[in-house]
Amino acid sequence: MSIGLSLTFGLYLLVLVGIGVYFFLRTETRRLTDYMLAGRDVGTWPLALSEVASVASGWTFFAWVGVGFTTGLHGLWFSMAMLVVVLFLYRYVAPTFRRQSEALDSQTVVDHLALVFRDSPWGPWIRWTATLAVVVFMASYIGAQIIAVGEAMETGLGLNYAVSVGAGGLAVALYTTLGGFDASVWTDFVQGLLVILAALALPLVAIAEIGGWGAFVTAVQAADPTLLSMTAGQTGTALALSVGSWLAFALGALGQPHGLMRFQAIRSERLLSRASVIALAFQALRLTVPLFIGMAGRVLYGSMNDPESAAMEMMVQLFPDWFAGLLLAGIIGAVLSTSDSMMLVTSADLTRLYETQLAGRVLSARMIRLGRGIVGVMALLGVGLAYWRPGTIFDIIEFAFVGLGATLGLPLAFLVLWPRTTGAGVFAAVAAGLGSAIGNLYLSPATFPILVWPITLAAFLGASYATAPSSPVTASS
Repeated sequence: MSIGLSLTFGLYLLVLVGIGVYFFLRTETRRLTDYMLAGRDVGTWPLALSEVASVASGWTFFAWVGVGFTTGLHGLWFSMAMLVVVLFLYRYVAPTFRRQSEALDSQTVVDHLALVFRDSPWGPWIRWTATLAVVVFMASYIGAQIIAVGEAMETGLGLNYAVSVGAGGLAVALYTTLGGFDASVWTDFVQGLLVILAALALPLVAIAEIGGWGAFVTAVQAADPTLLSMTAGQTGTALALSVGSWLAFALGALGQPHGLMRFQAIRSERLLSRASVIALAFQALRLTVPLFIGMAGRVLYGSMNDPESAAMEMMVQLFPDWFAGLLLAGIIGAVLSTSDSMMLVTSADLTRLYETQLAGRVLSARMIRLGRGIVGVMALLGVGLAYWRPGTIFDIIEFAFVGLGATLGLPLAFLVLWPRTTGAGVFAAVAAGLGSAIGNLYLSPATFPILVWPITLAAFLGASYATAPSSPVTASS
């Protein structure tokens, strides 16, 4: 294990913990909103980069690199669909969601959905079911992130996987527990910058190592000509099914609660337009470049037991130790960015469930302590799942991403855009999203996640039309 590489990475982890300590000591955290949403005072650049970094996760430099390694440009179907969904979120969902969230003082998307219908019988049902969904999907998601941390530190630093998992879980738990959303946003911002550096440096150096762009294209064609095609050599039903799966996967971006929290926390909805430009540029980078990293890995290493580790192998073999340590910090930083946000949003939902459904009025200081305690528990749960390793990073994230999108994103989008949305409709969507994601995965894995969306949509529309009010619903009703 290189001393230079380890030293660079170790210093980076200390900076992360230092950020958490700084906000713990310097930030006046009197209300749960201060801890969970930074007092709704996040600026444009921190919002945009942290929002993308919070969903970049182990997906970008592990699962997505693995897709590039195995299927090449076929993944561009997902990339293009994701950009459309993100633009839709910023343009049509975020402004109204931000306004409603401040009016209701909602902390998360689950809290928001429940508060809109707080005066109807469906409010408590929405909160209980949606919180259950968040715990199920976030537990899976956090486990995938910690697996990625373990693999990265094992490959990059030569550490034992078990030690790597424990160190990563401890680091993210410390700075998130201490600093809350402020620490999460600013560490995500720093890590977003490092992700950009890693995303630019890795493919450039790898392609140069191969002999330049022309040599790269020739070598990829020689390795597998289907890598340079968006069809991946598929035709007919097989192609339609795979494209449909990518599009259904991308729709999950509608409901990532750790990303949606950024919209609730931004200083003003007027900043969303500028933030969207930054976010879309960063999204385009992180959704395309890893595919080329994967294809370069295919050329450089031929076959690998774990294609998802191709970026780690490149980093260690192609860069000086100190720079490899910095890139390792950036890549693991992307994973930690998602983990801290997931722990925070799960903590917020469980805390609000306790306050509204179990304990009644509770002092803010006690709620903040409870929130911090839940963050620590979620970190331990993530570490435990990482030791278990129930599946590949790709498969686990796909399940969680689509499940959250259908369960929370679909009803939220309709709530802010369709005034005939009802509490029964939202509850039906939440329940159907949770049930169909699990059912589709285990009962018909070949069609996952395509069936999740029509089932959830049908449940939502059926319940909404059956219980349509005489006047449209509003966030203040």
